[in-house]
Amino acid sequence: MKKHFTLILFFLISLTNAQEKKWGLQECLDYAHQHNLQLKQSLLEVDQAKINKTGAVASFFPNLNSSASASWNSGLTKNFTTGILENQTNFGGSGSISSNIDIFRGFQKHYNYKKSLLEIISAQYQFADMQKNIDIQIASAYLQILLAKENFENAKQQLENSIKQKEKTQEMIRAGALPKGDLMDSEAQITNDNLKLIQAENTYELAKLSLVQLLEIDEFENIDINENIENLEIDEKLLHENPSSLLEKALIGNDKIKKSEAQKQISDYQIKLAKSHYLPSLSGFANINTRYSDQKKMGMGGIVTPADPLWTQVKDNRGLSYGLSLNIPIFNNLSARSQVESAKLGMIRNEIALETTKKQLKNDVYKMQKDLLAAFQSMKAAEANLKAQQKAYDYAMEKFNVGMLNIFDLNTIKTKYASAENQYINAKYQYYMKSKILEFTVK
Repeated sequence: MKKHFTLILFFLISLTNAQEKKWGLQECLDYAHQHNLQLKQSLLEVDQAKINKTGAVASFFPNLNSSASASWNSGLTKNFTTGILENQTNFGGSGSISSNIDIFRGFQKHYNYKKSLLEIISAQYQFADMQKNIDIQIASAYLQILLAKENFENAKQQLENSIKQKEKTQEMIRAGALPKGDLMDSEAQITNDNLKLIQAENTYELAKLSLVQLLEIDEFENIDINENIENLEIDEKLLHENPSSLLEKALIGNDKIKKSEAQKQISDYQIKLAKSHYLPSLSGFANINTRYSDQKKMGMGGIVTPADPLWTQVKDNRGLSYGLSLNIPIFNNLSARSQVESAKLGMIRNEIALETTKKQLKNDVYKMQKDLLAAFQSMKAAEANLKAQQKAYDYAMEKFNVGMLNIFDLNTIKTKYASAENQYINAKYQYYMKSKILEFTVK
């Protein structure tokens, strides 16, 4: 019984810890790097490239093959004892071991090996670029949760204020300071605030769902975050840094550009591989073979003797062949030429892709910094507006408390204040989000 109680207690503690688990941004990023399915898929491409490289190395070695066969031949054959043709069944077999090695094949294996190394690098850059994209998505989803959570808390606070305002209105109505109609305006405001609270809560839950999907975890209802937006580090130098300097950093660290450069080098080896088909190839070969048969044999003087034992025949019938094979291409239906031309077109496509990627990155960096500056200015303007609306609301509350302002006018000012608060919250998160995106792009 005591053992069962301990297990139940342990389960309850574990469940409580699971419910209380809070995620930081860096923890989310680290977890996604290990569990995100898109990253796992991209990592498979790296593994495949490494397998291809192993095959390219192994192609330098000679191959070794063995073969064996056994057969039974039935039919009309001569009986060496009687000299008469008879239907007989004879057993025979053969075996061989052979090996081939390429001595020269137009440097194809060398080029293929170099190409396989570049394909690993290209796949690694592809994985790194995918990881950065996932990081941006997670940072965006994380900030959306922070935004939705702050809006949700703000909506709850607005509802609480409206309830207190209703209670104050009831007191003032009883004291004769306000007409009874103001109570309906208070109740209408509570209904409106309650609707906004429901909408804010739904937005908060959907924001958590987006992050859960990126992290590939099942904890949807219990997931929570342990940071406030003020705790997130923001590099304010990004606002004022020279755009060309930002672009230079982005070009150095951009994995998509590095992948395009690797692809361009791969295209160069593709051309060399295609041209190697114009060159002759030289290979060496060796073969050891032997055979066995249970058919009787006729010796000297017409004497018929039984077949020799298996291992005796294997030893006596063995043979060895070896040599060189030279292949000189003369005409191959223009296939080599077509491969060369196709490889050249591949090189041109990769060069265009590289330049397009660089141009797009330049446009993105410049636009991101402009958007960041606009977001910063919007945040400051929204902050100034919020302070002004808060003063107006505080002053209106003072007038309302002494009966100098009715509930309708107070709610109008309160609505403006709530709107200004929401505008500031959204502007603040827009600034932080654009800052993070630019930071991920140039780092």
